[in-house]
Amino acid sequence: MTGPISRFLAQDHDRLDGLLRRALERPEVVELEAYGAFRGGLLRHIAIEEKILLPAARAARGGEPLPVARRLRIDHGAITSLLVPTPSHALAAELRSILGPHNAVEEEPGGLYETCDALLAGAADELVARMQAYPPVKLNRYQDGPNVHRTAASALAMSGRQGGGRR
Repeated sequence: MTGPISRFLAQDHDRLDGLLRRALERPEVVELEAYGAFRGGLLRHIAIEEKILLPAARAARGGEPLPVARRLRIDHGAITSLLVPTPSHALAAELRSILGPHNAVEEEPGGLYETCDALLAGAADELVARMQAYPPVKLNRYQDGPNVHRTAASALAMSGRQGGGRR
C-alpha cells in the first residue's frame, strides 16, 4: 500500500505523461499548448521534489541526504535543460530516455517516494498539502541557440559536471 507522498507524486507523473502523449499525438507536429502544460507541470514537479521533498528527507535524516538524491539532482538538471529548446518529437524522445528510468527510481518499491512515505510518515499529510499548494513555475520562452542541449547524453553530462544541480 502506498502512502500519501507516493500517491500524490505518482499521480502527477501520470498526469504529465498524459500531457506529453497528447502533445505528441500527431507525428508531423508537436501540439504546443499540451507541451507547454507538460513543460510547466514538469518544472513544478521537479521544484516540489527539490524544494520540499528532498530537504524534508534530509532534515529527517539529521542533515544527511538520501543516497539517491545526487542522481535525482543530475537527472533534474538534465531534464530542465532539455525543456529549454523548442520542442520536437526527437527532443521528446530524449526527454523520455531520462524520464523513464528517473520515474522508476522514484516510484519503484523501495524508491524515493516509498522511502519518503516511511521516513516522513508523521509529516506526510502536511508535506502533501505544501506540494499541492506549490505555485506554477514561470516559464521562459524557448531558446534554440548553439549552447542548448538537445540530447540526453549532453544534458546529463553537463548536469553531472555542475554537481547535479546542488543548491
